[in-house]
Amino acid sequence: MSDAKKDEIWEKLTQTRATLLDYLQGLEAEQWATAVQSEDAQWTVADIVRHLVSAEKGMIGLIEQFQQGNDPVPADFDLARYNQRSVQKSQELTPADLLAALESNHTRLLQVIDGLSAEDWQKKGRHGSMRILTIEEVCHVIAGHDMTHLADMEKALSN
Repeated sequence: MSDAKKDEIWEKLTQTRATLLDYLQGLEAEQWATAVQSEDAQWTVADIVRHLVSAEKGMIGLIEQFQQGNDPVPADFDLARYNQRSVQKSQELTPADLLAALESNHTRLLQVIDGLSAEDWQKKGRHGSMRILTIEEVCHVIAGHDMTHLADMEKALSN
């Protein structure tokens, strides 16, 4: 991968995360408890952010595993169950904790990206969605995931 392409992905991830954080930092305390319909689950805004934190941490792990030539997601992986369980396990996290985790994850993601060689970007493995993705595609999934759930939250809070 060229440096220009790497820079493009870096910028996309940085912009989408900044947009998400700006939105979340502008919420009132009670808005974090607003119900949001997203995919197959109805979660609160806080739960959506719990999900984003967990999912990104998992995808960073996938990138690291793919880079090493591993394919860690089993063929019988249940993404819906994983998502539900990860949200349940992080209920104690406050909005401030969640914002800090988003920032920490983002920093870690950029560190991992910085350590990728040009050859690493096309290494592949199974994503939790069961699709076989390259590291480059996983990075685009992370950015798109932030924006999809941001749109869900904006819709719920605009009603």
